[in-house]
Amino acid sequence: MDTFTTPLSFIKGSVRGNICTMKWHEVTWYSKLGALLLIIFLPIVGFSLGMIYGQGVSDSSTNGVTVVDKTKDDDTKTVVSSEKISLKTSFRNGKLEYSGTVQLPTPCHKLDIQTTIAESYPEQVQISLEIMDPDPETLCASVMEEKEFSGELSVSANASISVSLNGDRVK
Repeated sequence: MDTFTTPLSFIKGSVRGNICTMKWHEVTWYSKLGALLLIIFLPIVGFSLGMIYGQGVSDSSTNGVTVVDKTKDDDTKTVVSSEKISLKTSFRNGKLEYSGTVQLPTPCHKLDIQTTIAESYPEQVQISLEIMDPDPETLCASVMEEKEFSGELSVSANASISVSLNGDRVK
């Protein structure tokens, strides 16, 4: 069998019949170029696909806030629903029950909840949520944490509810 080199200068190897054998165990300029292109373009493609997926997952059509939504199965109302906070209420046995979640910047942050009822008819319920910063000397992972909260108030079924987060009214 005669072995000869191909006329293509970038393929270093030999051709036997119709089969081209390349030197796979050697580092060549085109293997370096291929590795460089993979190192550059794979993260860019992965990041782009992640951004496209993230846009599909987040609902930006309502700016992240949903107002009162009453369901027919039970008497639960979604008072606030956004990227940072959600609050649902229901009125049972003469009591207003509320529950929700708040996104805290880290697991070390604390949530302070205060409720105020204005004596009027219908009552005006103010639920104030305050995210408390941790002690500056505390080491904490920079991971967002979802904190659940709930409570129960004796008010009429027609009570109006407003929510504030760190002093800013959410609804």
